[in-house]
Amino acid sequence: MIPLSWDEIYFAQKWAFWLVALVAVSPLVFRLVDQVRKTQSGTRDFVSQAMHDRLLRDGTQKARFQPWANGLMWASALLLALALTRPQWGLLEQTVQQKGLDIVIAVDLSSSMRATDIAPSRIENARRELAFLVEELKGNRIGLVGFAGSAFLFCPLTLDTDAVELFLDEMTIEAVPVPGTALGEAVKVGLETFRMGDQSKVAGSKVILLLTDGEDHESAPLEMAEQAAREDVVIDTIGIGTPEGALVPNPYGGFVKEKGEPVRSKLDGTTLKKMAEVTGGMFLRVDSSSDGLDSYLERLKKRQTRNFGSKTEVLRHERFGLFLLAAAALFFLGLVFEEIDKRR
Repeated sequence: MIPLSWDEIYFAQKWAFWLVALVAVSPLVFRLVDQVRKTQSGTRDFVSQAMHDRLLRDGTQKARFQPWANGLMWASALLLALALTRPQWGLLEQTVQQKGLDIVIAVDLSSSMRATDIAPSRIENARRELAFLVEELKGNRIGLVGFAGSAFLFCPLTLDTDAVELFLDEMTIEAVPVPGTALGEAVKVGLETFRMGDQSKVAGSKVILLLTDGEDHESAPLEMAEQAAREDVVIDTIGIGTPEGALVPNPYGGFVKEKGEPVRSKLDGTTLKKMAEVTGGMFLRVDSSSDGLDSYLERLKKRQTRNFGSKTEVLRHERFGLFLLAAAALFFLGLVFEEIDKRR
């Protein structure tokens, strides 16, 4: 298919036009260099005019096809440079199978997440890590749950990671007014989110990712983890904080107090480990000395995915192959002309 106008042509690698320009002017550069070299050599100072003309005539007769060969080689290089720009025209419909994981990310928004044992704070560290994770998980369906003393669905399962990032920006400690850390409620809302979709039975394809400091003594998290296991849902737990803990800042100044004493929040990794073990998931701890969620991401990508269905994508048709074929043909023809001159 030949494009009807230049407006229909798209070049995916525009930086390669620098190379196209370099190849285009190369004959002029070589000619100027050759003229300078001949001028400096002073050939005509050492031979007579007649001898010079005869040498030039004999050389031209013996290399009759060399200019053609040079021109073909130059055209071949120019086409090769144009191929590097990845010219595209015409549209191509392609059916793509969508496979991935269903991941509900549950973020602890309780006041203890203000603790600064991880700089700048637990909640800011969690949000930063999640922004990285969401970007890396494009192609998977992601939902968001925020929880403190109760849990709320912020974003249902979606393939639109831009939407997920927008909702992630709204997940602040003030967003859930009920105090506490209800891990069990977070798992419950996560399970309800999966039930709203299709009931896939691919083991390990549904994941609840809990990011929390783990302090929960009221919402029966282990019982909800057992329910998740019965529904083929894996719970991965990410502990945010340190076992030593830190005082919890009060947004109005000072620190949060209980019975007149400042509250020290410590990471409860024991409960989080048990929740992960019950469902066949994994537990990791994020603190100032860890590599964040990099290692978790690598292991998550190895999980068995499920089929979300198919979609039709309209793509531009790649045409660089035409330029490569033409470049190869001209290069071969140039070699033929050079060989003819050699045999004369």
